[in-house]
This record gives sequence, structure tokens and C-alpha cells, in this order.
Amino acid sequence: MLDIIVNLQACGGKAAQRWEVFEVTARRVGINFKAHFTEYAGHAILLARQLLSSQSHRITVFGGDGTLNEVLNGIIEKDRLINPNTEVVFIGAGSSCDVVKMFLQVLPPLDRLTATASHLVDVVRLDCQDTRGKPVTRYFLVNSSVGIISRSIELFNKNTPLQGWLKRRNIDAAALYAGLKNIATFGNMQCTLQLPPQAAFQTELKNVTIFKSAYFGGGMNYGVASRADDGLLHIALIHGCSRWRTLFLLPALYDGTILNKPEAAYHQTTEFYFSVNNKPVCVEADGEIIGYPPCHYRLLPRFLRLVI
Repeated sequence: MLDIIVNLQACGGKAAQRWEVFEVTARRVGINFKAHFTEYAGHAILLARQLLSSQSHRITVFGGDGTLNEVLNGIIEKDRLINPNTEVVFIGAGSSCDVVKMFLQVLPPLDRLTATASHLVDVVRLDCQDTRGKPVTRYFLVNSSVGIISRSIELFNKNTPLQGWLKRRNIDAAALYAGLKNIATFGNMQCTLQLPPQAAFQTELKNVTIFKSAYFGGGMNYGVASRADDGLLHIALIHGCSRWRTLFLLPALYDGTILNKPEAAYHQTTEFYFSVNNKPVCVEADGEIIGYPPCHYRLLPRFLRLVI
């Protein structure tokens, strides 16, 4: 029997309707499965850990990138898969499902449940800290941002009446609203960066994104042909600029030309250190707020088998 971890709250609650259709269709074609529904933030981590303890080695995720991220963090411990034979099947039902955009070809959702082939993909380890300065370790597949994007995602994730209404009608509109609101209030960060073996240096930034998938926020992208197994961390820097200039850069995030702008810089590495010296700024990974700088990113190459 297949085990499916289901987040009905993904995509502002739209995942509930998508699950009804998926469940009926799957049972109609004779697929035998058991659904495990998430009930709170972080629950998928616990569910994944419980499934592994019951000798399950294949876990299916029905939800968004954040749900997949929680499952990822439930099956890894100290840079090792708890069960080395683990495979994760992803059925995207979230706001953007940017992990899917790393692949040129994907299987139809139902076919993924019974597929025997999988992709061996890179995973990124992120070390940062919580509000009390205690260490936080998180693993992710898609991307992580610190700066105006992470602050916008923090607002996007809040369950305010307006944000919920926008999400139900148009995900891109909800993301754009969060971004515009933060442009009006977010300044520049005084940062220290290091891309080993180079020496650390200081610079003023509006945002830094560490990514495997160039896509984020549904319709935005960095225009880089990254791959899930390319063995690289891709680093996009947006240097400090005025609020008005930030506003005029927004279209370039939607058409994939942002890295051609003079305010942007792009690097490739396998390890990255980052800290913010002048203000508290949250760290986002795969759409979830997980801590605060200083941050240490490290690549775990070809680490996980993913069916997609």
C-alpha cells in the first residue's frame, strides 16, 4: 500500500478540491493507498519520520513545495537519509510547485504513484539560527532567500483575510501584493559574504537567493538553466538600491532578465556563507520561514531519489 502525505491547506486551501479529484481518480483505477493528512505547520516532518519507522521506503507528497520541504527534513538526519533506500514521489498541489520546473519532462500525477524510475537530485543543507540564537539546520531542494524576497514570502504566508482572498483568486497577484508592500518598507542590508575558497567580503544588498531551481513565487525566475543534479549552488545577488529602483526591477523578475541588470550579480559554488550586519531579516527555504542569519549553505550532491 502506498503512503501519501496530504496537505489540504496548500495553495490557500485549493489543494482540498484538487485532492478530492485526485483521490477519486486514483481509487477508480485501482491504486491502493493510505492518506496521512497534515494538521499543523511541521506536521509533515513528523509524519514522514513515522512512516520511515514503519519500514516504508517510498513516501508520496500531495501538496506544495513547503510540504515537500517538510517531508525532506523528516527523512534526513545529520546529512544522511534515515533509510538509504528512501524515494519521494511529489504530486504538486501548491501555489507554485517550483521544484517541478527543474525538470524538462515530468510524469502525469497518477503515473508517478507506480513509476519505477526516479531522478537522483541534489539537496542543500542550510545552517542558520532561531530568534534566540540557537542553531537551526534545514535541508531544501528548490531555493532559499534572505532579504526583500524572504520578507515578502513571510507576508505571503500570513493568513490575513486580504492575503487569503488574493491567493484563492490569483496566486501571482497575492505574491505581487506582498512584494509591493515590502518594497515600500524594506531598505538595504549590510552583508558579509564568502564563496570559498575566496576571502569574505562586505557589500550592500537588497536580496540574496541560493537556488537549484531558477523559478520562484510562481511566475518569477532568474533566467538560469540550472538542473536538479548539476552539483552547484546558484547564487543571485541584488545589490542595494533605492525603493523606486527596486520597483522598476520587478518586471525583470517576471521575464527572467533580472541577472542582466547592473544591480545584479550571479555566482556558482558548492558552499556559501552569508550574514546581515545591520538588521534582523528572516531566512526562507522552499517557501517556509525557518530562521535568521548568519547562514551557511552546503551542497549534498545527488543525494535523494525523487519521482516527478
